[in-house]
Amino acid sequence: MMINEIGLTVVILSSLLVAVTVAAIFMTLKVISLRQRVKVLVVSLSRVQDVFNNAQQEEKDSDVHKENFIKFLSDSRDWAYEYIENVQESISSFVSEVEPEIAYFDEYGLVGDAYPHYHSMKKISQAYKELKKVLPDGEKP
Repeated sequence: MMINEIGLTVVILSSLLVAVTVAAIFMTLKVISLRQRVKVLVVSLSRVQDVFNNAQQEEKDSDVHKENFIKFLSDSRDWAYEYIENVQESISSFVSEVEPEIAYFDEYGLVGDAYPHYHSMKKISQAYKELKKVLPDGEKP
């Protein structure tokens, strides 16, 4: 009976050894599969972080571009207003300096047709009147 018990014990132990070995192989395969999935997840996470960081950087760049554009518009507007004021001051100065001569020419120019600069003064008078039209109403002398 001892031999049967030893044989039975060997069979049971062999069966247990086979079962444990199969379970170990199965668990090893599962661990390998999980490691591969974790690697894929790590790579995916890295890509998502890169996309997110790029999106944040583009948003920051976009904000900087918007701020620079707004500054450009503001500077351009200021320059345009300054330019307009300078032009209006120059035109106003020209008008106030030349107006007496133009008025005299317009009043008495035809009497002295023989005046050597008659045609030049006639052109200047016309140009002066056109230039004067550009001034705002408050700036006209």
